Amino acid sequence: MNTETAANTVTTKTTGMTINTETIKKRISVRTYEEKKIPEQVMQQVREYLEQDDNPFGVPITFSILNTEKDGVSSPVIVGADTYVAGKYQKQKNAEIAFGYSFEKLVLYATSLGLGTVWLAATIDRKAFEKAINLGEKEVMPAVTPLGYAAQKRSIRENLMRKGMKSDHRLPVEELFFEGDFQHPLREENAGKWTGPLELVRLAPSATNKQPWRAVTEEGRVHFYEAKTKGYDRESTGDIQKVDLGIALCHFDIAAKEAGLGGRFIQSDPGIAAPENTEYIATYELEK
Repeated sequence: MNTETAANTVTTKTTGMTINTETIKKRISVRTYEEKKIPEQVMQQVREYLEQDDNPFGVPITFSILNTEKDGVSSPVIVGADTYVAGKYQKQKNAEIAFGYSFEKLVLYATSLGLGTVWLAATIDRKAFEKAINLGEKEVMPAVTPLGYAAQKRSIRENLMRKGMKSDHRLPVEELFFEGDFQHPLREENAGKWTGPLELVRLAPSATNKQPWRAVTEEGRVHFYEAKTKGYDRESTGDIQKVDLGIALCHFDIAAKEAGLGGRFIQSDPGIAAPENTEYIATYELEK
């Protein structure tokens, strides 16, 4: 199978975790790449990983590995990379959340291989990507990522973009996480076993760095919510902030597993009064 053609497409199956919290901490968005070919051995590892990537919501995600020259795909904000991975799903319940979870695992796995990545949704030639992956009428392609080796020096455009989006800025704990309800901000000293997983939620990337995740902690459960911003739910991408929530849930799950917390994601709205434009997404529940 040629690694540089759109025919290199697979659907997720089951997998064990091969990434950890250190992978999350060291991963940064890369838009400027060395003009260096990715070795075939590394691309084979990527292909094998895509064949077993999964998510807790049981939604199949289809991945395509694309080449800029052969498939005609590009992004005006990317310099030096000629390989991309695109993902798509059939429209269904939990699809955006599942996509975020699965695609972030790919991003983190690529990081573990020494490859640079960046989530791209708006700043791509979307029509070209959708054509290259044969996007169906009931399918959505929320995002893509380039794959390559980070250049020693960022481009001027990338530096300006990072500054404009305040890419390294994270909202404080008390604005994101709460204890029992939304009236009681979570104090770091009270986070207990949730400290590590929630900190990695804070490190998650999000569209224009809006950080739409909110969480309410209890003794054995953490309830996750989406703080919606207008303009992020589109026909072409779905609700991109739900994708962001999927990324955050992926980080939380990896950290919880590493900490030895035996739990799982369920969807059972606890009925907590939430702020306006804040939607319940899922609950992480410890096994009893």
